[in-house]
Amino acid sequence: MNKSSFLKTFSISLLAVWFGFACTDLTENIPSELTDETFFQTEEEFIAALGDAYTTLAAWQNHGGLFSLNIVSSDEAAIPVKGADWDDGGIWVQAHQHTVDSEHGPTNGSWNFLFSGVSNTNRLIFQFESAVEAGTADPTIAEAFIAELRAMRAFYYYFLLDNFGNVPIIDDFANTPAQPANNPNFQAGRQQVFDFVESELLATVNLISDNARGSYGRFNKYAAHFLLGKLYLNAQVYTGTARWADAEAQFSQVVDSGQFALMANFFDNFATNNSGSTETIFAIPYDSVFLPGFNMHQMTLHYAHQQTFNFQEQPWNGYTTLAAFYESFEDDDVRRQGFLSGPQFDIGGNPLIDNEIAPGHHLTLTPEIQAIRMTSALSRQQGARFNKFEYAIGATPDLANDFPVFRFADAILSLAEAQYRQGKTSEALMNVNMIRERAGVAPFSTLNDDNLLAERGRELYTEIWRRQDQIRFAGNEGATRFNDSWWEKGVSQSFRNVFPIPFNQIQANSNLTQNPGY
Repeated sequence: MNKSSFLKTFSISLLAVWFGFACTDLTENIPSELTDETFFQTEEEFIAALGDAYTTLAAWQNHGGLFSLNIVSSDEAAIPVKGADWDDGGIWVQAHQHTVDSEHGPTNGSWNFLFSGVSNTNRLIFQFESAVEAGTADPTIAEAFIAELRAMRAFYYYFLLDNFGNVPIIDDFANTPAQPANNPNFQAGRQQVFDFVESELLATVNLISDNARGSYGRFNKYAAHFLLGKLYLNAQVYTGTARWADAEAQFSQVVDSGQFALMANFFDNFATNNSGSTETIFAIPYDSVFLPGFNMHQMTLHYAHQQTFNFQEQPWNGYTTLAAFYESFEDDDVRRQGFLSGPQFDIGGNPLIDNEIAPGHHLTLTPEIQAIRMTSALSRQQGARFNKFEYAIGATPDLANDFPVFRFADAILSLAEAQYRQGKTSEALMNVNMIRERAGVAPFSTLNDDNLLAERGRELYTEIWRRQDQIRFAGNEGATRFNDSWWEKGVSQSFRNVFPIPFNQIQANSNLTQNPGY
C-alpha cells in the first residue's frame, strides 16, 4: 500500500472525519455500511474500515495540539509574543516556561486527541470481534486486523503515558464506564499504563504485517518494535526501572531488519513527495485535499513569506527556534539548512519588505530573540524559522508532505543511546557517527550525555521527540535537562515532566485524580 492507495482505500473514513473531527465520538459521522457487522466479509472490507484508527492522526501536526505542546515546552521552539500578535492569553509563554495549569487549552486538546484515537480503535476492535462472534467474518482474516488495531491503541496510550502519565485504561468499547477512573496513586497508575502498552505490543507484534512498504501509512511489525524500543528507552522515567537492554533488542529488530536505509539526502525525508523515503517506518500520509492538517509553513513563516512561495494564504509568523538551539549546529552541518535566517527574498529574488517594522524595511530574520514577550516592531523578524519540511510553491494552508512519526535515523540513534547507557561505547559511537556522516560533519571521537542529546536534537527537531529526550537526560540544574533553565525559562520542578489532567476532564469525570503538583 503506497500513499495514493492509503488515501483511496480510506477515502470514506477520511471524509467522515473531516466533516466532524471535533467530536470525540465519530460514530455518527461514519457511513452505515462501516458500522454494519455484515460488512466485514473480505480483507478489502476490513482494510476500508480501518480508516478511523488512522485518520484521527490528521490532527498530529495541527497548531494548538500535541505537536505544539511538545515542541514549545522544549528548548527547540517557542512562540514569542510579538506586540499584539501571539499573546493568545499567554498559553504559549506558559507552555515554554513550564507554568501551565489544568485550564491550559492545548493540554485539553491533546488529551481529547489521544483519547479520540483510543475510542476509535476500541470501537473498531469491538465491531471486528462482534463480526467474528456472529459468524459473519472469517476469524483468520480478522485476527491480523484486530491485532493492528490493538497496536494502534497502544500507540495512542503510549503518548498518553508520556504526556499525562496516569490515565484511565479503557479497552472495552461495549462496557466502558461513564466515568472511567485512573489510579489514585500516580506512580502506580503510570506503571499500569506502561504495562498495558507493553503487553498489547508484545501480544500483537508478530501478528501484524512485516511488509513496511506494502502497509504504508499503517502500523506494521517494525513500527511495533520501534514503539517497544521507545517504551523501554524511557522506562526509567516512566517506572523508575531502566530497561536499556530491552530497548537495544527492540531497536536492533528495526535496524537489522534490512527493510530500511538512510536516505543519502537528509531533506528527501521531508520533501513534498516523500512517500518513497527508505527511512519511513510509520508515517502520516498527509494530503492537501483528502488528509489535511499539516500546516507547519503557516505556523512558522513570516507573513511576507507568502511572496517567497506563492502560498494561497498568508503564514502566521509564530513558531521560531531558539538561538542556542540554532547555534548548536556546526556551520557545515547540512541539517542547519532546515532553518531560515538572514535577509529574505520573494520568489523572484526581490527583497521581502516588512513596512510594519519600518517603511521599506528588508526583512532579515535574526536567530536572536530579545524576549518571550516583545513590544518592538523588530520582534516580527526575530527567531530563525523552521524549514525542514519542503514548502511547495503555491501550497494551500495544508501541506501534502507525509509526516515521519517513526524514522530509521531515530531508530539508529535510539539504538546507540541504549548501547551507550550499557557501556557499549564503541558500538554506540559507530551508530551516532553514521548519522553525522550523512549530515556532512566530522565524527565524534567520544560520546557523552551532552553530545548525544545534542545530536538527537540536530537530527530530529520538529519530529516531536525533543521534550521526551530532555526528560530522559539528567539535568545540570534541575532534575532533568527539561527542568534546566534556558533562555527565558527558569529551572522547573520535576512534576512538570507530565502535563496536568485538564480541568474540563476532571469537571466532567469526578473519578479522575489530578497529577501531583497541579
